[in-house]
Amino acid sequence: MRTSILFLVIVGLLQAQAGLARLSLDGLWDFHFAERQSLEAAARADFKADDKMLVPGCWNAMSHYFNKHGTGLYRRTFTLAADTPNAFLVVEGVGLRSKYWIDGREIGFSKLPWSRIEFATGPLTAGAHEIVCAADSLVDNAKLKLFWDFYDFYPFGGFHHGMWLEVQQAPAQLRRVVVRTRDYQTGRVELEAQFAGTGAPDAFTAAVAFDGGAAQATAFVNRRATLAVPNFRLWSPSAPNLHTVSVADPLDANLPPTTTRFGVRQVGTANGRITLNGKPIYLKGVNRHESHYEFGVTTPVQLMYEDLRNLKDLGGNFVRGSHYAQCEAFLDLCDELGVMVWEESLGWGNKKLQLADEEFRQLQEEETRLMVRTSINHPSIIISAFMNEPDSDLPVCQSLVNRLVDVIRAEDTGHLVTFACHRNFKDISHVKTDIIAYNTYPCWYSHEMETGSAEEMRANIRKCHDEIIAYFRGKYKDNRPFIVSETGVKADYGVRDPRGKAQYTEDFQAEYERIMLEELFARPEIAGIAIWQFTDAKTYTRTKGMRHRSYGVNTGGLYDLYRRPKLVVDEIRRLYTSKPE
Repeated sequence: MRTSILFLVIVGLLQAQAGLARLSLDGLWDFHFAERQSLEAAARADFKADDKMLVPGCWNAMSHYFNKHGTGLYRRTFTLAADTPNAFLVVEGVGLRSKYWIDGREIGFSKLPWSRIEFATGPLTAGAHEIVCAADSLVDNAKLKLFWDFYDFYPFGGFHHGMWLEVQQAPAQLRRVVVRTRDYQTGRVELEAQFAGTGAPDAFTAAVAFDGGAAQATAFVNRRATLAVPNFRLWSPSAPNLHTVSVADPLDANLPPTTTRFGVRQVGTANGRITLNGKPIYLKGVNRHESHYEFGVTTPVQLMYEDLRNLKDLGGNFVRGSHYAQCEAFLDLCDELGVMVWEESLGWGNKKLQLADEEFRQLQEEETRLMVRTSINHPSIIISAFMNEPDSDLPVCQSLVNRLVDVIRAEDTGHLVTFACHRNFKDISHVKTDIIAYNTYPCWYSHEMETGSAEEMRANIRKCHDEIIAYFRGKYKDNRPFIVSETGVKADYGVRDPRGKAQYTEDFQAEYERIMLEELFARPEIAGIAIWQFTDAKTYTRTKGMRHRSYGVNTGGLYDLYRRPKLVVDEIRRLYTSKPE
C-alpha cells in the first residue's frame, strides 16, 4: 500500500506541474513480440496482438521474453472528452528506437534511447482513439548511433517510466514555466513562460503567486519576468527547501494556472572547490544505474526511494546518473531528499568511428539539449554532462565536447558542465568544462599496478592520482576542481575471504574502498567522489564480453541487484559520515 500511495503522490505532483491537461496511458496494452525483427521489418499500425504488456515495463526483464531482443508492438485506446487543436504524446524513456501512430497515422519516430521524447498529435476529436507504438531493442549500429554493442549496460526493451498525453484546450496555451535563480542571496528568480500552439504574445501581464499565496499582476517582457520569492528558503542537501510558483494563463482566464516546483540555489566553483550558495561543498557520492534484476530499467518509485535512503544513510549527498537522462520521479525524490545530481546524456566509451560520425554528433547535441530542457527546474541537478569515457585525446572529440558544452550553456541552466574522462594522460578535451572529472581504477583494470599487499595498493593508488592530477594541472594550467567520477572494484555478493582478501570477494572490495577513500579525502584538489557503483547492474549477457562480467552483471555495486548490502557498505558509511560536507 505504501508503494501505491507514494506513486500517486509523485504522479499528482507531475500533473500539477503540467500546464496542459494530462491523460495517463500507463497500464496493460495489447502486445505482439517480433523476435529478432527490426523496427523496419515489424512495425505496423495494423498488427495482430497475441499477448499483453505493461507500460511502463521491460519485456526482456520478464520471464516470457527474458533476454530476448526484437521489436515490441503495443496498442490501446484512449478517450478525449472534447475536441483539441493539438496534444503531445510524451514518452519518458524507451529502449531503444521507437515509432508511434494515432488512428493509423504516424506521428513520430525516435532514435534517442532513455530520453524523454514527445510528438505533437495534431487536432483530435472528442471520443475514442487508437494509439500504436513499436519499440526495437536490437543493437544495430547502421541504424542506431547512440547505443553500441560494447556499451557496458543492458539494452532493455520497452517503455521505461510511462507515457501520457498532454492535451491543449486552446489554440495557444501556457504550457510550462521555467524558473532560474538569479540571486540566491535575495531570492530573485526569473520566470520564463513557454507556450503550446501559436499566437502567444512576447509581452503580456499574468497573475503570479508563490507557494499558494496572493497573486500579483506581473509584466512579462520577451516572455520573461524577474521577481523575488517571498520568505524564500535556500535549497541544499541539509535543508532541501522547495517552493512553487503558479502563473495564470494570460490568453484565457478560464484555463487553470500552470504550477511549477523549484528551489532557490546557486552552484559555482571557487579556489578549486565546488560551491553551493556561495559555500564550498564536498560531493560524497555514487554512480547509479537504473537497473534491477526483475524490473530492468523500469524501477518502481519505492525502489528509487530506497536507493536514495540508503545513500543518505551512508552519509552520501551526491549521485551520478550513469549513463543517461534521469526520469522525473527520481529527480523529484532527489529534490525532496536533498541529493545533488550529475545528469548526463547517453554515451559510453565512444571512439573515433562514432565521434567522427555526423549523425552521432547531431544526436548527441539533440539528446543533450533535450535532457537539460526537460530537467531544468530540478534544484537537485548541479552538473550537466555527456558521453562517459569518450576518446578525449582526439581532436574530433575535443570539437564535439566543445559543441556540447555550448549546447548546455545556451540553455542557461545554472549547472556546472563536465564529462567523465578516462584518457587521463592524453586528454585534450577538457578545454571548456567547469570541472575536471576522471575515471580511474588503479590496482584493478590497471594491470601494471597489480599488487599483493594493502601497503603496496595504497602506494599505487596514491601514485596514480598524483600523476593524473599533475597531468591535468600541467595541461590546462588552472585551478578547476577535480571529481573522481568513477573508481572502485567488483565483488560477488556473499563471497568472503577474510584471510586472503582475494579479488572479487567482499573483503577485498571493503579493503580497497577504505584505502581509496582515505587517500582521496586527504587531497585538497579533489572536490568530490562518485564510487563505481551503487548497486550491481545488468550488462551484456552471452556475448563476446561475457568473460568480464559474472552472470551477465557488473558486480561493482556496494549493494547487489536486489539491494542487499555488501561488506563494503559499513566502510563507506564510516568514512562518508566522518567527512564534512
